Amino acid sequence: MSSWRRGGVLEDDVASMAREEIRSILVADCGTVLTKVILLDRVAGAYRFVARGEALTTVDVPWQDVILGVQHAIEQIEETTGRTLLDERGVLICPEQEDGVGVDAFVGLVSAPPPLRVVLAGLVRDLSLASAERAIAGTYSQVVGLIARDPQVGWMSEEDQVRLILDQKPEVVCIVGGTDGGAAEPVLELVSAAVLGCSMLEEDRRPLILFAGNKALRERVVKAVGGLTEVRSADNVRPEPDVEHQEGVRAELETFYSERRLGGLPGGEWLQRWSMLPLVPTASTFAQLIRYIWYLDELPKGTLGIDVGAAHTTVAAVFDGDLYLTVQAGKGAAFGGLEKLEENPESLLRWVPVPMEPEAAREILLNKEIAPWTVPEVPEELWLEQAVAREMIRDAMRVARGGWTVDGGRASARRLTPPFDPILLSGGILAGAPRPGQAALIALDAIEPVGISTLLLDLYGLVPVLGGVARLKPLAAVEVLDGGGILNLATVVTPVGRAREGEVILRVRIQYERGGELELEVEQGSLEVLPLPMGEEAILELRPHGRIDVGLGRPGKGGRQRVRGGLVGLIIDARGRPLRLPEDPEERRARVQQWLWDVGG
Repeated sequence: MSSWRRGGVLEDDVASMAREEIRSILVADCGTVLTKVILLDRVAGAYRFVARGEALTTVDVPWQDVILGVQHAIEQIEETTGRTLLDERGVLICPEQEDGVGVDAFVGLVSAPPPLRVVLAGLVRDLSLASAERAIAGTYSQVVGLIARDPQVGWMSEEDQVRLILDQKPEVVCIVGGTDGGAAEPVLELVSAAVLGCSMLEEDRRPLILFAGNKALRERVVKAVGGLTEVRSADNVRPEPDVEHQEGVRAELETFYSERRLGGLPGGEWLQRWSMLPLVPTASTFAQLIRYIWYLDELPKGTLGIDVGAAHTTVAAVFDGDLYLTVQAGKGAAFGGLEKLEENPESLLRWVPVPMEPEAAREILLNKEIAPWTVPEVPEELWLEQAVAREMIRDAMRVARGGWTVDGGRASARRLTPPFDPILLSGGILAGAPRPGQAALIALDAIEPVGISTLLLDLYGLVPVLGGVARLKPLAAVEVLDGGGILNLATVVTPVGRAREGEVILRVRIQYERGGELELEVEQGSLEVLPLPMGEEAILELRPHGRIDVGLGRPGKGGRQRVRGGLVGLIIDARGRPLRLPEDPEERRARVQQWLWDVGG
């Protein structure tokens, strides 16, 4: 990590708690399938990543106690380090004793509980509803039903609206619509239908009503509900037609998730008792560290973080210091593939380099959902799981781009992905790829970066952990980050522009710091990997064709740039943007296989 850091300041979120006496820190990240525990400690005067333990998460039956998985993972660390961290009852010893027993601090991160089920109701599909969807997408929530009084998406009668609520049994009904001081009666009709639906549910199953529409109606909404169920209000997601406020809805849903999910987590009371901070969703701490990485340089390019978990895919992007968080809840490497296969089998199977029938894929994906902790036993299973990762990232990126503001405009209006550097990859499907080139190729296929980017790999699952640690002891997060906790995967150059297949579009020259040089002519449609090992540096000279843009300012502009080595090396991705696969199945499979060979996969 220190190989690309050039300086910056991390904000101290809880300065009062960043005490000098905190030396050793234990962080538990309780995911849907696995619980990871990380030990950080002072080594030679600086905080370092010392050890890692991993165990199955024990939230569900037969255990129904999250602390058991945490204890199992801690026991692995005890075996690895020879340190004693738990007492004879299995309770964490805190603070650290003079003889090195125990730790000074513990932090708990959680993504194990299922997402909140949300029914979203509003007026205009492309205005308030779109804004609310983007806000909801930044939380561990899932829209399970949509009520719109918009002819573009079909008119729903009050009876249909009520039936939707009764069928879906949401935990939240989020109602939006009307600019501040604008539409009133149509919004109140949505409230009336929601109240009617709530009244037909058992009292303990009635959802929270979250109102984020015309603020002039808040009192009337509370009066209409009449104490039937809880009502909360948030800032109008569209106070004006061209103004969007996501933060209010997002904050209310995060609070409700903490109350409903984290507060009711089996064994969570022990986890909270150990922790020096309130339990926090993993996606939030992941996003905070991505924002910190952007602040290291404050460059014009954005910073992107992708975390593919078993059940959730998280996209965190930062532009000009503004953080955008998207959580695709229920759509991850283990849970989400079956749904994708049923929706569009072609989009999933196009990434598999061998013939595979949908029924065979269904059996593999069903087994993965039943036993998500298992690893692929044959290449076909690996390729399919990596195909799922590609599609989960592509779907999450598509949702995320709708909320990004880049250079004063919506990123969704752009044909191509905005420039990012660096791009950080996290999650077991990426970190655990048998060959690093496979992780790099998944990222290139799914994100489709442009220009010059550095791919970073979170090999040990440290990014969300360090985001959590930063709230307690910022210096620890900074020093572990600088100490090599995150690895350079590859430097990627993606030339963009119109060209014929096979046409030379770029000339590359690499001057290695340790001596020697390499020259290459890059053809349109090719994928090249050039040697540049970890720890080495080189001067990269790019001379693009006049129509080709390599991210140095304008089409045709070349230049020289210092680059650093990685697990894969230097990748020149000249396959074109947007990435297009051949229509013919045999040709497509051959092309996908060739790309795997090209990156050493």
